[in-house]
Amino acid sequence: MQKQNYNFFILIWSTQTLSTLGNLILSYGIGIWNFLQTHRALDTALGITAFYLPAWIFSRMVEKYIKLYSPEKILLYTSFCGLFLWTVIEIIRNYQQSLITIYFALIISGFLKSFQVPALAIFIRKYSENNDYQKNISLFSLGNATTALISPEIATVLLKVGNGNINSLLITNIISYFGIIYVLLRTLKIKNIYSKEENKEQINPTKINIKKKYPTICILIVFTSVMSFCSNLTYESILSPMILSRSNENQTVLAIVNSFFGLGSICGGILLTKKIFTIKNPYAVFYLSALISFLFGDSLMALGQNCLIWCLAAIAATIPMPFITAASNMIVYQNASVNDHPKLFTQLNSWESLMIPIGAFLGGYLADNFFTPLISRTNNLSFLLEKIVGKTEGSGMALMFLGTSIIGSLLSISGFFINKTISINKK
Repeated sequence: MQKQNYNFFILIWSTQTLSTLGNLILSYGIGIWNFLQTHRALDTALGITAFYLPAWIFSRMVEKYIKLYSPEKILLYTSFCGLFLWTVIEIIRNYQQSLITIYFALIISGFLKSFQVPALAIFIRKYSENNDYQKNISLFSLGNATTALISPEIATVLLKVGNGNINSLLITNIISYFGIIYVLLRTLKIKNIYSKEENKEQINPTKINIKKKYPTICILIVFTSVMSFCSNLTYESILSPMILSRSNENQTVLAIVNSFFGLGSICGGILLTKKIFTIKNPYAVFYLSALISFLFGDSLMALGQNCLIWCLAAIAATIPMPFITAASNMIVYQNASVNDHPKLFTQLNSWESLMIPIGAFLGGYLADNFFTPLISRTNNLSFLLEKIVGKTEGSGMALMFLGTSIIGSLLSISGFFINKTISINKK
């Protein structure tokens, strides 16, 4: 990558890392504030749904505009819209304290995010040479992992500063948008992005059948959706209740385990960014990384009954994540026409986003109404399961992690061999 392009790339990377930090602080803080207002987990799940569902609902619209405008402009326009949105919400909240207002803002914010995710993937491809794909994708993964590590602490501090009010969160998010827009305007002006550079051939794209034209990428989309579902069924939905239940409600243990999730992703990002590990076969790396995450991460999380094992589980589950992200993007970059990238990345994001609220709702329901009662019964099956995951509070939730470990591992192996079979048949 030329030095000028690299500097431009780093500046855009900094704006999107700052954007992610602002969004994570806001979402984490709103989740806590929401629960404290109602003391119902359902309301938190509704917030997750409001944020992620628009990516699936408006996927066709996103495809169209991703093709019409350059990714840099999309990032700029959505940042302007985000700034306007949260400023209006802050003004409204000074007159009316309402959960409905927050849900509405999350829906609009999720709608804007549905443009940003595929635009960012196209941006990376646009400003990367073939041998830089791994490094540049991983750079964004590293930024996201770092923000995920520090955002809960920042959100907690801001809530305490605001005496439990989310105004401090909103103001911080608004300030971050000013920084993002300023840097974007400066860098895009230097790069002369304002010139009419769009490819006119992309304005009226032909429809494609992903299943027929890109069968291996179709499998990738399905498997990524399943991974998203399993992750939200367990990690996003029941991880905190499980650890608190199995550690006598020790919040320090929970905080330590959560920090290791961020550290694992950072380690994986460094391995790829520094090219300590080089991805030569994206398909193999994708499915092998998923297998490692499910087989070791989920199983250790299920079998563990102390902080050390849970921390090891967190590392095992998250070190492969940057590899999965990099490999999935490289599969699209290397195997699909550039004109089809907007549709493919939009579909990847939309189906993955759809599985997030489904997993979040279903995870809590299954834990409370099926797995916890199952392991509490006095029969031979319950006795056997207790031998595996232990007989403590939260054992039913641990059993769910064991289930996702087995199912996810089998799906990873199946996905790899299905993809291999399709590749052989193509030849």
